[in-house]
Amino acid sequence: MMVNFRTVLLASMLMTLFSSHAMAYQYGYYSPNPYSAPRVYGNPYARAPYPYYPVYSYPPQARPAYAPARQPVQAPIVNRTRVAPAEQGAAKGSSIPVEVKAERAEKSDSMLSGKKQEFSTSLLPYIEKENRRLIALRKSVSGTLSKIDRGITLSTSEQQQISKLAKKYRIKDDPLVDITAREEMLRKIDIIPSSLALAQAANESAWGESRFAQEANNLFGIWTYDQDKGLKPKRREEGKTHLVRIFDDFGESVRYYMYTLNSHPAYQQLRVIRQQLRSSNQVIEGQKLAAGLEKYSAKGQAYIDLIQSLIKQNEWVLLDTNNQRA
Repeated sequence: MMVNFRTVLLASMLMTLFSSHAMAYQYGYYSPNPYSAPRVYGNPYARAPYPYYPVYSYPPQARPAYAPARQPVQAPIVNRTRVAPAEQGAAKGSSIPVEVKAERAEKSDSMLSGKKQEFSTSLLPYIEKENRRLIALRKSVSGTLSKIDRGITLSTSEQQQISKLAKKYRIKDDPLVDITAREEMLRKIDIIPSSLALAQAANESAWGESRFAQEANNLFGIWTYDQDKGLKPKRREEGKTHLVRIFDDFGESVRYYMYTLNSHPAYQQLRVIRQQLRSSNQVIEGQKLAAGLEKYSAKGQAYIDLIQSLIKQNEWVLLDTNNQRA
């Protein structure tokens, strides 16, 4: 029986081709479906970067010396590092990268620092001016009262000045005849440290950005019940009648604030602390006087802590050493 040579050759080629396909499929180098990901040798669960490998790829055992070994695809390493709260937005797929957010936060802090610096720089001259006025007044009153202690008769203008100041600063007894009243007058006519005034102004006016600061020049949250001098708070509780006092400028706001601390019975403890510092020849520091502000806010001790924290954070205590002393 004669065998056709062409038939034998064709059969041999087909057998070789089928054998190559079977071997490639066995070792994961070929997938019959070109759109399905083939198995990668050494990691059957990983997906290869291409839809399929050519049929002429060699299995690992049959790879020739000049063919570099294909590295197995490793599963991605999961970063278990805890993400900071500020970065969670970017970590969860936010369109804003963490670096951009950090840069924006830094710019925001820089802008805020600039506003704080501008606020304190613009307000400090008003505080220092009022303190200079109080120092001059204190010296004048001290000289007049010392005449009484030495038995010198005061002039009519001097008597009128003392009586007027006694009424203004809410002194019950007459300083012209009562030594205790004279001591109280000197205790009330005194400076308010720059650090304390800046801290309270920054807190009460949101660094000069509040509505009351912008529309009423009120930096310290001073109230009034005079309809002609007040601005109604938008969130005033039902049944309340208080208003936020309107001032002509920041200078008047600072002057009235210092007068309030110096005259109102609620701040007697502040004045006692100040007198103790003065008697012991110590610097009158806002950090220490803040302890007498318990009744300035409904927050009580928390308010004191807040004011002291602002003084410390902004290093305003350094300003108190520049306050003139009588």
